[in-house]
Amino acid sequence: MNKELTNYFKRVGVDFDPVKKRAEFLPSSPENTKSRVIGYFVSDSIYVFVHCIDHGSIPDHGLELRNEGRYLRVNCCKRGSCEFMKDNQLMQLSAGETSMDYNDGNDGSFVCTAVDYLGVEVIMQVDKVIKEHPVMAALKRVVKRMALPDHATHINSLYFVSESEHTSRVLDDIIEYAVSCADSEVMMVKVAELAYAVGKDLEREKKNKTRYVSGSQKRIAQEIHDRLTNDFGEKWTVRIFADQYGLSETTIKNYFRNVYGCGFKEYQIQVRMEQAAQMLAETGRNAGEISLLCGYYSQAKFGAAFKKYHKITPLEYRRRARIRLVEEESARKKEKQV
Repeated sequence: MNKELTNYFKRVGVDFDPVKKRAEFLPSSPENTKSRVIGYFVSDSIYVFVHCIDHGSIPDHGLELRNEGRYLRVNCCKRGSCEFMKDNQLMQLSAGETSMDYNDGNDGSFVCTAVDYLGVEVIMQVDKVIKEHPVMAALKRVVKRMALPDHATHINSLYFVSESEHTSRVLDDIIEYAVSCADSEVMMVKVAELAYAVGKDLEREKKNKTRYVSGSQKRIAQEIHDRLTNDFGEKWTVRIFADQYGLSETTIKNYFRNVYGCGFKEYQIQVRMEQAAQMLAETGRNAGEISLLCGYYSQAKFGAAFKKYHKITPLEYRRRARIRLVEEESARKKEKQV
């Protein structure tokens, strides 16, 4: 174990098992006993962290990387979601997604912010790993599949793919082995398998052109998503966003579909109809007001769209919602009497 890592363990105040090459990072709050980060320092060039975040204070492993070549950061989300900064851009990672960042040193560090999050983070100093660990030959193929030029040091070096069943099973193994205090040799084999599985995921999605997206593409899709969900009354069109970002309408549609799995217009209808249903159930606004708030200037068109989506009219939906509310209130009263 090099001197930098030895000083690092002293600085963060954690106990390190030199045989298993394992450490646990606990939150500063003593009340939060469930959250922890388990770290495996497999070698000077491979670090594995399992983030088990329940609630409250979030442990931070605080690892600072040395500027000695390019690092591949792989973050796999099993449950919940998290956010992290990349080139001053806020990015989000959701369950079933893997992000890969190929960059120098500490650029694009990962920060877990979710209340409920379970994920695996693997950091590898690429050139050293391939030389020192022949079992990591798969890593070279991963980097090649990312098709990143040597100068790709900005947000376009961040890629997202959806996880296959194989990748999901490997992640389950890594989490289970980490929690059960497995040896670093076992973790090393599993990391090699993860590199292979993620590489295959990347190759599949790149070939199929499904959800293989760069960081900048996902950022644009997320910004569009936020506009659609925060302002229902505005008549958003693909043309508006195409002009804003200097892209074609087809490109905007592809970015959005690749990230959210459905079309721009389809998603817009979905969020408007869900919002309309909530207002019908929880407020006293009439159908005309709700129609305008959801971006429909014609009440007849709103009613037709609502019926197509929910299979009943807005007034019938409100009637049933009120009946449900009365029944739930009656059930609660009976429970109190018992």
